[in-house]
Order: sequence, then C-alpha cells, then structure tokens
Amino acid sequence: MAKFITGRDLETAVDKIIWDAENQLIIVSPYIKLDEHFKKLFDKHLNNPKLHIKIIFGKNEGQVNKSFNKNDLEYFKKFQNISIIYIQNLHAKYYANEIYGIVTSINLYDYSFKHNIEFGVLYENNILNKLSKNTDIAVWNYAHDIADIYDVIYVKRPVYQKKNFGLTKDYINSKVLFDCTEELYRGRSLTKSYKKLSDYEGELDHKTEFSERPSRQEDKPIRAIVKPQFVKSISETTTTYSVQLIEPGYCIRTGEKIPFNPDRPFSYQSFQSWNQFGNENYPERFCHYSGEPSYGETSYSRPILNKNWKKAQQLARI
Repeated sequence: MAKFITGRDLETAVDKIIWDAENQLIIVSPYIKLDEHFKKLFDKHLNNPKLHIKIIFGKNEGQVNKSFNKNDLEYFKKFQNISIIYIQNLHAKYYANEIYGIVTSINLYDYSFKHNIEFGVLYENNILNKLSKNTDIAVWNYAHDIADIYDVIYVKRPVYQKKNFGLTKDYINSKVLFDCTEELYRGRSLTKSYKKLSDYEGELDHKTEFSERPSRQEDKPIRAIVKPQFVKSISETTTTYSVQLIEPGYCIRTGEKIPFNPDRPFSYQSFQSWNQFGNENYPERFCHYSGEPSYGETSYSRPILNKNWKKAQQLARI
C-alpha cells in the first residue's frame, strides 16, 4: 500500500532502501553529492558483488561535476557490480531496492536532506509478481527502461568461477566493461558504446574470461617486409624488398598498442566506430606517439600531442 511521507520519515525510508538492498538498488537522482552519512550506508555494500547498483543522474551537460561530484563518482567506481547512466534532461527522483521504492522530490544530495522541504510516496515493490499492473511495478519497470535506453558511462561486473557443474560459484574479482567518464567530466561529447545496458552480462564466467593463456607482448620494434620495389635491368626484371622497423604506436581512442602510422591512428575496431561519422576533429583520448592521455587534444586530423610532434617526425623518417 502506498504511503505519503515527508521530513524525518522520508530520510529514514531512503536510508533503509540503501541499507537493506540485497540484489537490486536503483538510484535516480539528477544531483548526487554524498556526505559521510550516505557513505556509511553505501559502505555496507562495497564488497558485495551480488548487489547490482544502478545510478542514473543528469543535468549540467559540459559541467557534469555540478550534478555528480567527481570524488563521489570515483567512490562508486570501487563497487563490485555497478552501472552508471547519464540522462541530460533527467528531473525525476526515485529510490528502490527489491522490496521498497520511493517516488520523491528529493535528490541524493546532502544539502537537500538537511535543509529542503521534500516529500514522496513510499510503496512495497513486489517484483516477484511480474504480471502485476499496479503503479509500484510500473515505476520500477520504467526506471529500468530508461536505464536501458540512455547513455551508459560506466559498467563494472563481477567475475565468478563456477563449481559443482554450475550449482555453486566463487567470486574472483570484478571487471570494468565500459568507462567513458573522463570524456563526460572534461566536457567532451560522449563516445557511444552502441550497446544498451541490457547487452552487458549480469556476471562474467571466470572460465570464459581466462580461457586463453596470454603471451608476452614484444615492446621492441619488429622487423617486417614492406611493399616491394621493382628494379629493371638489361637482362631481367627483379623484385627487391625494403625492410623497415615497425615502431609501436597507440590507438588514439583506446590506448592499445598498434603500428605507428599517423595516417592510421586507430585500431581496427576503433576505426570502425569512428568511421560511422568520420569526424576528423572528434576529440580522442590518447596520443598516437606516446600513448599518454590526451584529454581530447588529439583527433584523427591531429593524432599526436604538440609536445611530441618533433619526436614523432623523427620516428616517421626512420
């Protein structure tokens, strides 16, 4: 049954939803700023990979730190199973775990809880009854729907090792599957992942993640045969091959090692993504020469940071 709440009752209800969450915790709040009280509530779940936390925030495109404090973002990145979604025109506020939910006026912002007049509606969220058409389930479903439609900026999932024919499993660690938070906080346009949140697995299988034994990557230049040169003589035509060093370069979008070639500063997969729009001036994340973060100062047309340009020219003449 729905219940109108305000004041201390509202604060207690939000605290209880965060503290009592076991499997699902969804936070919809345009503005997020945590005080020590909120961090103590969330700390309970810091090492709990079973709890999937979904955080949806918004507002202040270009100055996102005003909506979601960067230190608080880094705090949430420590959790083992978390998804963070950005919606520029978000205004709704909603808090829910697998049992209770609140539609409310209050942001997850310490000032709001201490100084503002806020209220909301608390209800029992019986997610076991999937056929229910009541308002409680409608709100729960809608919150998850918008999480699946809008921009994912961070996804981290637990890795398990299954035992006893899959009947039991042990938590191994967690893996970041997607992270474009630096772009957002530096005022850059988001790199689209072209995947919905539902496309990411709820958990990862240790056997799948570590099925292939890694080989050591060679940092030294690799000698390789490059394009042939044809030389004509009086008696016959012979073919000779020039040999040059392939120096390591870096993909300007992902930072992974690729052959150094300023005309081709993307890995194959990153080029496929970039080529859908073909914007030669789109800000990228890394320097093709050094691999260091460029914070948007590199692009397809300028793949090398200015400070590395002379060194890169020398390398290109080798």
